[in-house]
Amino acid sequence: MRNQVILVIVLLFFVVLASGCISDNKQSNATKTYNQNNVSFTYPGVWELANTTSPNAVVALADPNTIQNGSPTTRVVVQKPDVSKGSNLTDVYAANYKSFFNTTGYQEVSEGNLTINGGIALENIYKSNTDDQKEYRAVWFNKNGNIYVVLFSAKSADFQAQQNNFNLVINSFK
Repeated sequence: MRNQVILVIVLLFFVVLASGCISDNKQSNATKTYNQNNVSFTYPGVWELANTTSPNAVVALADPNTIQNGSPTTRVVVQKPDVSKGSNLTDVYAANYKSFFNTTGYQEVSEGNLTINGGIALENIYKSNTDDQKEYRAVWFNKNGNIYVVLFSAKSADFQAQQNNFNLVINSFK
């Protein structure tokens, strides 16, 4: 009987020990805050600051869990287009997309309006027509008289699953 009690205790010990090592691989709810270059927003805690060659980039972020061939496939780039302070958001947006879809390998999926900090934002979702099969979500808005574009991108297969992460950034932008 004593051996059975010891065996049960040892088994319980290993069950408890093993339960601490099991993970469901869900991303943590932890977040980080970026607060530089006159912008502030929250982003997923597992994401990292990234290098970018995008013109007029303020900051870039990437999901390190999506690295393929040395580059992340899920990224966020905040840009401040080179336009004069106080430029009309609608005019700058329209001028950008006037020929964009005709002269590039991208296809528009949808466009619409959002509200960011009580102001109107313009959104354009598009995808690449090339082999990289990526989708993009560009959100344009005016903050303190300056126009910003937050460009989200991910592989088409991951794009919908990343929307909560993209919304975290855009809904916290200050």
